[in-house]
Amino acid sequence: MPDFKNKIKIFLKAYLPIVGIVILILLAALLLYFNNITSMQAEPALVAQVYFDGEYRIGDGEWQKIVSGKHISSTKGDVTLRGNFHMLAPDGEYVGIYRGDMPIAFYTDHINLTFVEGDGEPIVSDMENPLYGSSACGVSWVAHTFLNGEEETIKIVIHNPHRFGNENAIDEMLSSISFWSGIDFEKGVLIKGEAQRNAGLTLILVAIVFLGIALFSSLIHIKSNRLIWLFGLDVLFAGTYFIYSADGISFWMESVVTNTTVLGFSMMFYMLFMSMTILYFLKSTKKVAEPTVILLGVANAVFFVLPIVTDVFFYDTWIIWIAVQILANIVLVFCSIKEFIISKSKNRWYYIVVTFPLFALAIDTVATWLGIWQGGVVSRYAFVILFAIATVMVLKLIPESINAASRTKELEMERIVLNAELAGSRISTMMSQIRPHFIYNTLGSIEQLCKLDPPKAGELVHNFAKYLRGNFGELDNPKPILMSQEMEHVRHYINIEKVRFPDMTFTFEMNSDDFHIPALTVQPIVENAIKHGLMKLPHGGTINVMAYETDTSYCVLVEDDGVGFDVDALVDDRKHVGLRNIRERLKVMVNGTLEIESVLGVGTKVLITIPKEV
Repeated sequence: MPDFKNKIKIFLKAYLPIVGIVILILLAALLLYFNNITSMQAEPALVAQVYFDGEYRIGDGEWQKIVSGKHISSTKGDVTLRGNFHMLAPDGEYVGIYRGDMPIAFYTDHINLTFVEGDGEPIVSDMENPLYGSSACGVSWVAHTFLNGEEETIKIVIHNPHRFGNENAIDEMLSSISFWSGIDFEKGVLIKGEAQRNAGLTLILVAIVFLGIALFSSLIHIKSNRLIWLFGLDVLFAGTYFIYSADGISFWMESVVTNTTVLGFSMMFYMLFMSMTILYFLKSTKKVAEPTVILLGVANAVFFVLPIVTDVFFYDTWIIWIAVQILANIVLVFCSIKEFIISKSKNRWYYIVVTFPLFALAIDTVATWLGIWQGGVVSRYAFVILFAIATVMVLKLIPESINAASRTKELEMERIVLNAELAGSRISTMMSQIRPHFIYNTLGSIEQLCKLDPPKAGELVHNFAKYLRGNFGELDNPKPILMSQEMEHVRHYINIEKVRFPDMTFTFEMNSDDFHIPALTVQPIVENAIKHGLMKLPHGGTINVMAYETDTSYCVLVEDDGVGFDVDALVDDRKHVGLRNIRERLKVMVNGTLEIESVLGVGTKVLITIPKEV
């Protein structure tokens, strides 16, 4: 088994750097892809050969001229366009009003279109429901063929059921009008979003690697595996967001509502796991941050269930989610700032780095609201920066944690060996207390008392049985016992010895007995005091057992006025197995100490000290 573990350690040390290099290569590829990503989502997929010329109005307002580059809000009410489509030759020369069999493609960002040619019937174009236009919820390309004569004016009614989040939707639609040339058009749109989709797929592959490492680290009990899990999940949902926010997603995955749902959930879960990652690093402010993250998770669950049980569109919950997430972000940012201020660790910069996505979300929210740009542009770049830093950090933590896990295994083996030694120590202690001559003497005393004083013989049998039960009962006990229990065992032993040595005096001062001590600790010390101290006196003698506490420790003092002995003779523990066992058990089980002080002709003191912190 140890050889197998060593092989695992060697394998990990050899291949983790390789994994790191592979991930860094993938990161470099990711950055190269990003160089090809444009900030505006709806730039023309093909060179525009057709454009709409005419007027527009918002709601029932006044008609205004459509001017290229002039903003038309899509969140102030329904917008009506009237005019005609005009066609340009490939060299840019004006051809005239377009009517033909080739459909015209429109980029729709959470809007739906209703087309009216002259006095004809309105035709609703809705990607989810061709008969009813108010359910539009997603980003897609739609097509319509205009066949009536050039003299007919075309009206396009643009409806935004959400009234937020896509301020530039009409600008993007007008700037990206193109001929729908079938497969070639779809390929052109897909190519435009290919770089971002590939970046997302790359991130998902990286996430799978890290989640695999996290799973393996859980199996070998690596301490920091929670951070690896969080990092892997962050990257997984970020990669999903990259894919589903790329151009041409409606051609890549046809269900627009599904695309919108996956995009929203990936964004929510990315921020949730990012918040949990920040919580991982917090220490003194965890009591504030932890309830915040829990409430954020509950809110996300509500946003998930609400569209299922009500008629609310999932997209309509985004604005509430953003408000909740930003409130949580504010709390986490202040917690991180406080941690940064009070922390003296060399890794205090973690608290600044992990807040990048929080600030990025706030910037993207404001920019989207003002119509400066749409989508998580800043969030994507902030994620790339954080991804690079976090990758280095996690790869650094993994070998450190493996070493820690390996050391933990070694300590576990040491503990097992130590427990075995302690078990042997307890057996040795017990056997040293139950010497044959002690049993013989006690049985002899019982025999005599049965003839001379049967009631006293019965009392002696009772104490002897209690004494044996205490010794055998503690044989398999690996834990300390209360001092009050230990003293009960001591009293049973003393009651036996009083029968043999009635002129000896035993006193107890139990000022404190509500603390733990290894079993069979005080009784053998009292027995040594009788055997080596009082029995060598001409007669009598006193043993006093005192238990008390100080500000930092619990103490047990056993003192006698026997003959005393030379303490230097105790240096060789091999001749004093009982005392050695007591010392070892005190040290290992309660971090206690045993001190002996003896003066020839005066007596002996044995002091046991157990720290309160144990």
